Formats: sequence, C-alpha cells, structure tokens
Amino acid sequence: MHGISLDWFYLPLSTLELVYALSIVFVAGVVRGLAGFGFSALCFFSLAPVFSAQTIVPLMFVMEAIVSLHLLPKVWRQIPWRWVGVLFVGTSVGMPLGVMALQHWQSDLVRGLAGAGVLLACLALWRKWHFKSAESVIWLLFAGLVSGFVNGLATIGGLVVAVYMLSSNMPLTAMRAGLILFFLIADLYGLIWLNGHNLVSPDLPSLLLVMMPVMLLGNQLGYSLFSRIDIEVMRKFTLAMLSALASIALYSALSS
Repeated sequence: MHGISLDWFYLPLSTLELVYALSIVFVAGVVRGLAGFGFSALCFFSLAPVFSAQTIVPLMFVMEAIVSLHLLPKVWRQIPWRWVGVLFVGTSVGMPLGVMALQHWQSDLVRGLAGAGVLLACLALWRKWHFKSAESVIWLLFAGLVSGFVNGLATIGGLVVAVYMLSSNMPLTAMRAGLILFFLIADLYGLIWLNGHNLVSPDLPSLLLVMMPVMLLGNQLGYSLFSRIDIEVMRKFTLAMLSALASIALYSALSS
C-alpha cells in the first residue's frame, strides 16, 4: 500500500482510505460530544479495515485524552469524584494486563473479544439495566478492573464505565462529567504502558495531525447539539451502530 508522503510527513494510507478514516472520526466525534462515550468503540470497529488493533489503540488513547482535556473545564463542577477515584484504582490494575494481552494476541482475536464485550454492553444499555449496589466500593473496583483490561486491549473500557454509571441513579450531567475525567486519566495511564511495551507507532504524530482537528470539530458539534436533540433518540441510534459494528467484528473473528 502506498501512503501519502512529504519530506517531513508520512501517512500509511491511500487518499481513499484517508477520506474514509476522517469521515469515521468526524461521525464518532459527534457521537462522543453528544453521548459522552462511544468514540473509541465506533473507531475501533470502523477503522479495522484500515489499521491494525495495535495502531488504533494508542491513536484512540491520545485523541480521547485531548478531547477530554478540552471538555474538562466545562464539566468540572459536575464530576462525581468518588466514583472516578475508585474506578481508576481498579483500572490501574486492569490496564497493564490488557496492554500485555494486546501485545501478544492476534488482531482477529482482539476484535472478536471486543465485539462480544460491546454486544453485552449494548444489551445492558438497551434493557436499561439497574444495579442497586452500584455505589459499593467493591463493585466500583471490579468495574474499574474490567474497564482497564478492555481499555488496554481495545480502547473500549469507556463503555464498561458508561454501562456501570447508567445502571445507577446518577444524573446524566454527572455521568458525562465523570466519563470525561475518567477517559483523561485512564488514557494517559494507558499511553504510559503502551509506550513501555513499544506499542506506540512511529506514524502516530502524522495520524494525529490530520485526525485530531476533525475529531475536535465533530466533538464540538455534538456538544453544542446536546441540549437541542432528543438524547433518547441519539442513545438508541448510537447503540444500534455499536451493536451492528460489534456483530460484524465478532462474525469476522469467528469465521477467520
């Protein structure tokens, strides 16, 4: 495959692949701005024809961290600090295990497991699962552990935390604020582990240079639409997209 190259700049993509990738990043950015989650999962599955899992994971970590930093001042007062703190303790244990699995497992296996995990998460969200013990420290730690593992493996740990938060009685504004802070600290922590295991691609700066502005534009559009659109409709649309992409990934992994 011939990439786009200048003297100081190289993208491992054809022009058509670049247009496709930027379109996916923009749409996923709008979803992230509206729902507060779903960006990495949508990108992970949709960009699979273009990138390996080992390329997508660090790329999503950096992009999620940057957009979370961008949004953090707007939600600072709504952050559920206790939730985020306990969840991250669990994540700090699970993340290294996920990164090590990413290093040794085949991409098809990673996508298949990610597809199965996302389908389970979407099912819980569709059924509006309610967990009475959601504020228990033990369960928060366990949710953080699972989130850290799947985040290190496939950057979809945010869905685990989103499902867990939605299963409680937490207000939507607090949930979005908590997810924004959680993404920031979890993704920065994940990058440290990825870099330590030599899983950060040398193409990462070039990919970020072209994709980050598009992601921020989509995210800002989604955030501005948050108060103007029916969130329940958007929630169902996002779940439908995630379910379809996860099903395709799972089928592809099982048939390979």
